[in-house]
Amino acid sequence: MIIQPDWGTRNVNKYFYASEAKYIAMLNEIFGDVDLNKEELDTLIWLAGWDKSTVKNFISAVKKAIEMEVKNRP
Repeated sequence: MIIQPDWGTRNVNKYFYASEAKYIAMLNEIFGDVDLNKEELDTLIWLAGWDKSTVKNFISAVKKAIEMEVKNRP
């Protein structure tokens, strides 16, 4: 599960922190039960700092890849 860094540990404003929390929740819908290493978690937290369309497009691409993987299983 992706855990948002504590408030005050980075130089971000309250608006960034609030939107990041929403995007982390969206990413956790896909990655919540996946065992991720620190680098992967750091990358996903970084991604959550981007705008909504970037995060949504990334999630859409991952969902498509998952669907294709499931579809192509023997």
